[in-house]
Amino acid sequence: MKKAGLSIMVITAIAMIVFTIMFYHPITDNAVDSGGFWAYMYGAVSVPWPTYSAGVVFLMGLTLYMSSWEQKARRYN
Repeated sequence: MKKAGLSIMVITAIAMIVFTIMFYHPITDNAVDSGGFWAYMYGAVSVPWPTYSAGVVFLMGLTLYMSSWEQKARRYN
């Protein structure tokens, strides 16, 4: 699980960088509406969902990585 967690974290870190660069276009809206964080007139909020979902998968990889840590068992009297 340690290798799987690390590989997921590395792949999604690269994906977050690529999605941030690829979907950043300040002048026009693109087809998937993944520009920066925008608040519209009626209160609707748009977030860059590819970058956000890659961040969620990154946290899942971090959870897998942290679950493989060995802990020293201590017993107190």
